Amino acid sequence: MRGFPPLSWPLLALVLAGGSIALWPAASAPAAGPSSAVSLDDLHGSAKLDALVERVVERQRGLRSLRADFVQVKTSDMLLDAVRSTGEFFYSAPDSVRWDYAQPDPMVVLFNDDFVTTYHPTGKRAERVKVSSRDRRFVQALAGTLPLDDLMVYFSLTMSDAGAPRPYTFDLVPTAATLKKKLDSLHIEIDRALLLPVVVEFREADGDFTRYEFRQLQIDPEFDPDRFKLEFGDGVLVETIDASNGLS
Repeated sequence: MRGFPPLSWPLLALVLAGGSIALWPAASAPAAGPSSAVSLDDLHGSAKLDALVERVVERQRGLRSLRADFVQVKTSDMLLDAVRSTGEFFYSAPDSVRWDYAQPDPMVVLFNDDFVTTYHPTGKRAERVKVSSRDRRFVQALAGTLPLDDLMVYFSLTMSDAGAPRPYTFDLVPTAATLKKKLDSLHIEIDRALLLPVVVEFREADGDFTRYEFRQLQIDPEFDPDRFKLEFGDGVLVETIDASNGLS
């Protein structure tokens, strides 16, 4: 089995969870707190966790855009072998996210303007899901367009530090009942210098496992606004699902 089947809401949420849980939102950067002058290596316990979360959130909110190469590895009882996919990730503030899958099968996943669109150019088909304003924030949390502190509303978090040069790690367990039905756990690795996620792993409630690794991160590159638009040519079958009355 390659690629993804047409998207139901749970699968849609989990596809986005793998991508955008990468936690790259943007807004006006807040003023640095007192802890920003203290080395994280000199802190311990809850003080270190609080300072790290503060700095990651500050870094996230200061981003205007981001580009990265990604490697995705997915294992599932439905797959004979683990599937390795590669491609490019693009983010533009405040909440536009695009995944261009190159291997093994071309695919585009775009979250923009209240729509999640999945486009399979080889199969000439696309699925567009319109989300409600109430569920938009939940989708943003799964898609990684909410800061880490907002994400913690839905998860309990444990941090560990194995020392330089290894990344900081966050292990998150969902606390929201709706999310528990879809996700079992998340594992996020934070680059020590960039203070941005470079590895994201998530295990679904049914045991399926997905790992993303982000490489060659480019901070605040200039994008053509059309990058976050999808134009379909003749012969492309587009299925539109209006979930604006709520996703269950």
